[in-house]
Order: sequence, then structure tokens, then C-alpha cells
Amino acid sequence: MTSHETRLLRLVGAAAACAVVATGSIGCDSSPPPPPVVTRPAPTPPPPKPTVTPIDQLMVQLGIDERVQLGEEDAPAKEDDRRAVLEFFDTFARSDATALGTMLSMLDRLELEDLVRSGAWETTTSQITRIHVQTGESPDGQACALAIFYVGLGHQPQLWYYTTSIDGATFDAVATPPNIMDKLSGSDWIAAWFELLEQELALAYKPDEEFVVPQKIVSGKRGGSGSSMTPGRSPTAPTAPSGPGRRPIPRSPRRPPGPPG
Repeated sequence: MTSHETRLLRLVGAAAACAVVATGSIGCDSSPPPPPVVTRPAPTPPPPKPTVTPIDQLMVQLGIDERVQLGEEDAPAKEDDRRAVLEFFDTFARSDATALGTMLSMLDRLELEDLVRSGAWETTTSQITRIHVQTGESPDGQACALAIFYVGLGHQPQLWYYTTSIDGATFDAVATPPNIMDKLSGSDWIAAWFELLEQELALAYKPDEEFVVPQKIVSGKRGGSGSSMTPGRSPTAPTAPSGPGRRPIPRSPRRPPGPPG
């Protein structure tokens, strides 16, 4: 082999070696290549929590009479309930018996019709100066709305159950304990109302007090005439409950004590 051929082979071998080094396949390192970097998409953020329109803003949107007073802390948590409560009491402030009738239960609607025919509805609602509203729940979880109607210099409370649906809202008056305004206390008047109802119901089922009936005894037998007396007991049967009255509008106003707080 000539010197030129030898030189050519060396050049070819050197070029091949450079190519192997450049591709990184030379040497004894047999470790696997690093895994590819996988970019995962960012997690989808949770949907925003539903928000409700503030009462002040709803009052303007719905054109609610300013005599209806519902504080944010006393308002329902759901938007539909807020609207229903405001619109319900707005019918009282505006003496709108027609709109009110569409939101009442059947029993209360019949009573409202009687009040309209007698003229009591117009006479009473025309004197309303303020309606203080508080919402909450009954002991069994039903939505409730309590209103203190200020009529002239007096006041009258009333509590309603209410439900809302796609068809609208329905309000149903809760029984009213006697002298309720003298007994309500604390900040949660709805809870106090139901406590008073339970007390009234317990009293209605309680037997009347026993009383002594004088008995005459002659010769060991009852009846006839004589001067010897011995007491006898004659308990009465339990009195059947006669539920407190229901009133869909204020009546018999008394001097207001101020709103619950």
C-alpha cells in the first residue's frame, strides 16, 4: 500500500470518529436518555360562587316602596327569595290587593277578599308608615318572613311561611299567639314566635285545674240533709286546642316598641 493510500484511510477513519463523537454514541455510557418533559394543562378553576343582588340595589331595580325596610343581615340568602319577599310586602305599602292575592295561599286569599269588601283593607293599608321585615326559618326548616306593620301610631306583627318556584311565590300566614308583641324578645323574633306557639299549644292541651265540690254525708251515705261535709274532686276534661288567629294584614294597632334588633 502506498503512502498516499495509507494517508487517505487515516483521514476517512478520523472523519468517522468525529461523526460518532458528534452524535454522542461513543464510549461505554449506556444509561437511558432522560424522560421527555410533559407539560400538563393547568386545572380548570372552580366556578365562581353565586352572588346575590344587595337589597338596596334590588329595591331600586324592582321599584319597591321605601317604607318596606329589609336589612341585608335579615334578608334571605337566595336571589329569588329576596325578590319575592320585597315584592310581597310592597303590595301592602301600595295597597295593591290584586297583586297580593296572587301571592297568598287559598285561605289567606279568601280572608283578603273579605277585608277588601268590608273596606278594612283600604282603611288600614292607607295608614302604613313603615314595614320592618325579618326573614329566617321555622324549627322544621321552612322559610319564613316576619313583618311589623307600623300603622299610624300603632303596630301589628304577622309571620308567614313562604315558598318560591318558577311559577312565583306563595305566602301562608302562621298562627299568631295572643299579645305577641308583649312577649317577643331577643334578636331572632321568628324563633321566639314559634317558641310562643309551642307554649300556647301546650297550655291548650293541659287539663284545667281541679276544683273541690262540697258533698253532704248523712249516715255514711251521700245525699240527703246533714251538717257533715267532705270534699270530692271533679277534674274536667282537657280543653281542645283552639289555634290562635291568622291575620294577613295588620289590625288593632298598638303603640310601636321599635324594630327588632
